Amino acid sequence: MSGHRKKRIITGIVILLGMLLPAACGRQDQADEKQNNTGFVAADTGVFDSADTAVVAGIDMDEKSVTLKNMQKKRQYTLTYDGTTFFYDKYGKVISITQLQRGEVVDVTFFREKKRLNSLQISGDAWNHKYIDEYRLNEEKFQAEVGSAIYAYSEDTVVISDGKQGDLIDINPVDVLTFRGIGSDLYSIVVERGHGYVRLKNEEYFYGGWIEIGNKTIRKVTENMMLTVPEGSHQVLISNKGTSGVKQIEVRKDMELELDVGDLKGEEPKYGSVVFTITPEEAVLYLDGEKTDYSAPVRLEYGIHQMIVMAEGYDTISQYLKVGQASAGIEVTMKANEDVSGNDVSGNDVLADSELLDEVNRILNEKGYGGITADELTGNQTGQNQQTGNGTDSTGSNGTGTDNTNNGSQTNPPVTSTLSYYVTIEAPIGVEVYLDGNYIGITPCSFKKEPGSHTLTLRNTGYVAKSYTIQVDEELKNISYSFLDLVKIE
Repeated sequence: MSGHRKKRIITGIVILLGMLLPAACGRQDQADEKQNNTGFVAADTGVFDSADTAVVAGIDMDEKSVTLKNMQKKRQYTLTYDGTTFFYDKYGKVISITQLQRGEVVDVTFFREKKRLNSLQISGDAWNHKYIDEYRLNEEKFQAEVGSAIYAYSEDTVVISDGKQGDLIDINPVDVLTFRGIGSDLYSIVVERGHGYVRLKNEEYFYGGWIEIGNKTIRKVTENMMLTVPEGSHQVLISNKGTSGVKQIEVRKDMELELDVGDLKGEEPKYGSVVFTITPEEAVLYLDGEKTDYSAPVRLEYGIHQMIVMAEGYDTISQYLKVGQASAGIEVTMKANEDVSGNDVSGNDVLADSELLDEVNRILNEKGYGGITADELTGNQTGQNQQTGNGTDSTGSNGTGTDNTNNGSQTNPPVTSTLSYYVTIEAPIGVEVYLDGNYIGITPCSFKKEPGSHTLTLRNTGYVAKSYTIQVDEELKNISYSFLDLVKIE
């Protein structure tokens, strides 16, 4: 075969291959297109069309999905994950989905059209405060005070309880919480340890005394109480008439515990002598709702007592004392008020007499005591009936006694006009209602409107008790609440 003929044959083969290759490539492209139509996305962490910073609001292992909430846009959405999704901790180390916690603040990348999660990393910009039991949620200003820090939150803040999303109203002040957020904004609250309930049995001897459970619950003992208590082990101290007793209890989450205190009542009361040193000297001292002269040692029964110290130009101090020995000394140094510029205003007339009276009575009423009159505040009780600590004057007329020189006018005016209005619990029907641990009645029922934060507990035999934290406003009008039905005990 000549060289010229060989050259023609090779050229023909090249041309033939050139005709066949496009057809083969076309069949491969069709195969790839058919594979893409199945919805499968190739594993490549560098390929995505969306990114976000959000809170993990839910994880569904069965559906292989993660629910996220963007706190800036108040938008919640769900993405699926598979074996090609990558999860990282805040340092970039690979973790598994089982290590991811609800409430975490995370940075994510994903395919918007497929709603498929490409990568998730715990945000390095996020802060967290774990297992906090000392905090304050200011529901009027929507501020959370955690230690010395103050964070802003909203009704959209993610709340996690029992592994699922809840509501702010479900959080009880005795719960142990984890807070997470970015900058000055609070993104999520996780209830790490919840609360249960304690009902007293054979407690008649202790009516009017005090009960202390752990370091979070201190209440005056009344008939038919139901106390909201942190879950876990606690020491209970109950006292009255100079006698006190101690018991250990174990409180389970959402469960009710009956505590028999009938065996703790004592014989003879014991007393201690307490010396109060208070600065400034003109401060007024109230013990268990009664104005007390502290120029000499004060004789107090063993047990818990409530102390209020007030002085014009100074922050009011309200706390509890535990008397358990023959003698003791208590030193109180009041903090001067400051105006908005931070200037000391303790030398100024900050409160008018009527304002000071209202403040005293507000605190006394909040603690379960009756109010006092203007003359009692200044120490001048001439010409008026003297009111006792339970709000009943010496004539037994429940605060409606008359001034001998004032033509029958009322000597103890209402301390706040909101008490003329009521809070009504409308639903669920037929359940017991407890306000801050005290029995109110059977729904539907009402109680006087006292502004502030309150714990409302609903109970019915055979059902799981449920508590809510409500914020009662100062508006001069009635308000009402309706809640979900209680859940049957299985």
